[in-house]
Amino acid sequence: MPPDLSCQAIVLAAGGSTRMGEPKGLLLVDGVPLAGCHARGFLDAGLCVTIVLGSHEAAYRAALGGGVGTGGRVRFVVNTAWASTTLADSLRLAHSAGPAIVTPVDVPPARASTIAALLAVGGDATVAFEGVPGHPARLASPLLPGERLDVRLASAPLVEIDDRDCLLNLNTPGDWRAWQDARFRPPC
Repeated sequence: MPPDLSCQAIVLAAGGSTRMGEPKGLLLVDGVPLAGCHARGFLDAGLCVTIVLGSHEAAYRAALGGGVGTGGRVRFVVNTAWASTTLADSLRLAHSAGPAIVTPVDVPPARASTIAALLAVGGDATVAFEGVPGHPARLASPLLPGERLDVRLASAPLVEIDDRDCLLNLNTPGDWRAWQDARFRPPC
């Protein structure tokens, strides 16, 4: 099956980053904010990118500029109610039509091979390493009102990839240091 280039990418970065103590998406990977690394990987795959902002909107806009210098292929959507809504609510703000690859900002950026594997899938899917589900995921269509992302993806097929970083969550300074020290990630 040829890759689905009608797909978009969504980076969920609306949360308060309380466990990290600073905005997770603004932590630097080789001098580039983590949110920018996510965006760059998706842009390199030919996708348009939406970054959902919330708690640290001004800091993200300042760090990422008008869309990471991408000629309009990155847009920002703001969840003004980020403190009282769910990840699915942020996703609904950004995803109104067609397929999307979705990632939280607080995970390592997907490799090009991971993005390609998800683009080749025809429906919902979650990447996995050695049978364990990870990030990102692909949604064939937007979430329905009231639908939970975790419930929907629980029955989605797993796309096995060769990248253990898909299992990581970078929620605390210790998580971040461990990931940086492991060097499993590609350079941004």
